Order: sequence, then structure tokens, then C-alpha cells
Amino acid sequence: MPTLASYDELPYDSLPLPETRPDFLAALARLGGFDAPDPTCARILELGCAQGGNLVPMAGAWPASECVGVELSRVEAEAGAAFVARAGLTNCRILHADLAALPPDLGTFDYIITHGVFSWVPPAVQDALLAVCRRHLAENGVAYVSFNVEAGWKPLQPLRAALRERTSPAVAAPERCRQARAVLDELASDPSAAPLAKEIAYLRQAAPSYLFHEYLAEFNQPLTFDAFNARIAAHGLRYLGEAGPRRAVVELEDDYGLIPESMAARWLDAEAALDVALGTRFRRALLTRDDAPCPHPPRADALATLAFHADLGSDAEIDLSSDSEQSFRNPAGNTFPVTLPAMKAALMVLSAAYPHALDYATLRRAARALLAAHGGRDASDADFDGALFALVMLHGVMPTVWRGTFADEPGETPRATPLARLQATTPGWVVSGARGVAIDLDAAGRALLAAADGSRTVAALATWMHGELARAGLDAPPDAVLARTWETLWLFVRQGLLCPQPAQASAGLARDG
Repeated sequence: MPTLASYDELPYDSLPLPETRPDFLAALARLGGFDAPDPTCARILELGCAQGGNLVPMAGAWPASECVGVELSRVEAEAGAAFVARAGLTNCRILHADLAALPPDLGTFDYIITHGVFSWVPPAVQDALLAVCRRHLAENGVAYVSFNVEAGWKPLQPLRAALRERTSPAVAAPERCRQARAVLDELASDPSAAPLAKEIAYLRQAAPSYLFHEYLAEFNQPLTFDAFNARIAAHGLRYLGEAGPRRAVVELEDDYGLIPESMAARWLDAEAALDVALGTRFRRALLTRDDAPCPHPPRADALATLAFHADLGSDAEIDLSSDSEQSFRNPAGNTFPVTLPAMKAALMVLSAAYPHALDYATLRRAARALLAAHGGRDASDADFDGALFALVMLHGVMPTVWRGTFADEPGETPRATPLARLQATTPGWVVSGARGVAIDLDAAGRALLAAADGSRTVAALATWMHGELARAGLDAPPDAVLARTWETLWLFVRQGLLCPQPAQASAGLARDG
């Protein structure tokens, strides 16, 4: 089986990707009037899965699902398969294979995910990828295909050309990256490169894998939205929606009496125009088969059928009595200005509940109760839905069809999930939170997570941690270690890494109504 030397030499970090999770994709599909399969018992295929950092947590979260990953890099595929075996995940397998020559017995899948592949392979492989999506996608299945967009990449092409021309294609990928960084250092002080200063500054700090595969590799082929749609249509697929954050959303006016196909054509034209207007650089397109029901642009009227989660904070005290604008910030540092008091209350409720997701009715009731307790004025359903829809489109609030069940507190003898403990003790693996977010833990945090196997009390864990720190040459007072242990355990709770107490209810799906 052939492999790619550059991906073996500089593999992408194998990370969880929240925007590819089927519970999120199903929620987006529902906003577009499309009924996608239940993700908790779905067949999920990821093409270009690396070691499985994105796929494996899905298999761990949904034991009734069947997850299959395909990876062309032998090094990555073998490492992922070994991890799956150690994790004992019988519902997950990672194959070293070429997507153009997949095993014939794979069957159909409810969700197909391919992130960071399409624009970085030759056209023949792109066609093979789309053919796989059509051939293996279930009748009402959803495919996720990300690609670079011409509108945003056109200004960057001179930089890519300069880096490729001024580095040697004959050397190994790591060495070529070192050469590229030297070129970037020169360009940073070159006045003629000023229009690209922001991108140059980013690339000087970026991971070598990103620098190489975006700017040095042979293929990086941005497409217009129209061209992409022509390609998928030729393979019997149609556009379902966008999984990335949206600064603007298409709203079709005067569509009364239009058949769904005519409305879809107007929608696609509007999406193409948006890319040009906004300088869109990257798309995360959702696709379905062209014989499936025709979707429409996302609408707020489906919000009531979903559940929501959000991990947000604010540096200022929240004012629930006025329409003053206040900013909420997520852990990635993105900020979301909010003025509607009812929505401020809703974000406070969601953030307090995280990682649990709240269905629409529960969220609305809790926000109203919080407003009433602080003398705030409720909003009309239309205003509330409009504010919530805008935040959902921006990814300030994440919609889902899977509420999940997680620990509410560390408990007397904290027990992390087996998968989290294995991630913590496996070099090169990132610990993934329950909502598909990569958790940045230092060595002590990873050690504590691995030790939280349900056999020790919190005090015993702190004593153990104190001993581990002492063996590492760190002299910390026992009280300080105990306080830090509690703080870290609550972080584990916040990220859904601890097993729930036996009395907690089982996980459920967000239902209509």
C-alpha cells in the first residue's frame, strides 16, 4: 500500500474537531429542513482520519455507533489502530488505505467526514473522494467536506508561490519548513510584502504541518463555490449547508410558490456571492445525495427542536436589566456581543450547565426565571429566536441533537472515563472533552487524569500528586497541592471527562417540541 512521505514526516496534529461531530451536523441539517440520522447509533466514516484523534472520541461517546477511519499515511494509521486496540473500542477501526481503492465491503454510512483533504489532493483524487461519498452515503446521510475557497486564497497565492520557489522540493518536509521559515523572516521586514504581513506573522508561529501542507505541498487548489457545486453535482451530490461559523446567512425573499429545486438554485447563487463579498477562505460544506429531500437555507423556526451548549464567560458583570451591549468570550478567545437581556440570561444558563446541553424549552424557562430574579424584561419569542439563531450561526452557541450525561461534580472518588485516562498516558495524544474540544493539560494535569480511576478519594489523589511532584523535584505545600487538585478535578467536570454518578439519568436525544 503506497503512503505519503510528507504526511509521515510532518503529520497533522490528530485533534478532535467539534464542527465535524455528527450530533452537531444533524442539528445543522435540521435547521435546513433535513432529517439526518441519530448520531448515537450511526455508521460514521472519516476519510483522512490521521491517528483517529477526531473519530475515536465519537466511538467512545456513542458505543452503539460504528466508526471507521481511513488514512493513507501508514505511520498514522498504524498508530491509530494500536490506540483503538488498547482502548478496547470494538465499534471503531482505522484502516491504512487509499480512498480511491477502499475495501468493497464497507457498506453505507450515515455520516462521512473528510476534513483537510479535498483541496490538497489532485483532481483525480478529488473525484474519487466525491465518488466515495455518493457510493457509501446512506439515503438520508450527511457528508462533511472542507475545502479552500478561491475568494479568500487569491490574495495569498503570491506568498505561496514565493515560499515554493525559494525552498527546495528535493529535501525532506521538515527541512523544507525550516527553509520556509527563513524566507518568512526575510519577508517580515520587506516593505513590498506589507499587504501579507498578517499572514506572514501567523505562518512564522504556525505548526510545521500547516505551513508545509498549505504553502509548500504540490497541491492546494482553492475553488469557487460555483465550481465546487458543479463538481459535487457531477457525482450525484447536493449542497446541504455550511458547518463553519457564518458572519452572514442567506435569506431568500419572495420564494413563495417556488419548487424546492428552484429555491435551492437561488440559494447557491447567493452563497457564491457571499464568498466574494466576505473574502471567504475556507468552507466546511455539508452534502447529501441528490435523491434525498431538497434542503433549504437554515431557518430559526427549527430551533425549538434542538438542544444547545455553550462554554462562555464575560469579564464584566452581566446587566440583565438593559439592552447594553456586553461581550461573551469562548475558550478560543472569540467574542460575541449580546444586547438582548433574555439572551444574556440564556448564555449565563448555558455556561453554567456546560458540558450538558439544554433543550430549547428548558433553556427558555431557565432564562426567564433568571431574568425574573433580577428584574429583567423578557423578550418576544421572535426576538429571542433571532438572537439565538445569530449566535448559533457564529458558533457562540452550539446546537446539538445529543444532550449527553456527564458528572456534575468530582464525587468522593473521582473516576475519569477510560478513554480520557488512556489519552492522558499516550504520548502524542490530545485529551478530548465531551463536546469534541481539545483540552490543553500540563504534565501534572495529565498525571492526575490518569490517576483518577475511582480508587482514590480526592484527599488521596492530592497526597499522591504531592508525592509525584516531590519525585520531580518540585516542593509544593500539601495545602496548595490539595487546592490545585480540586481545581483540576473541577476542570475535568467542566469538560465532561469524569464518569457521572450512578444516580444520574442516561443520555438522551433532543426531541421535537
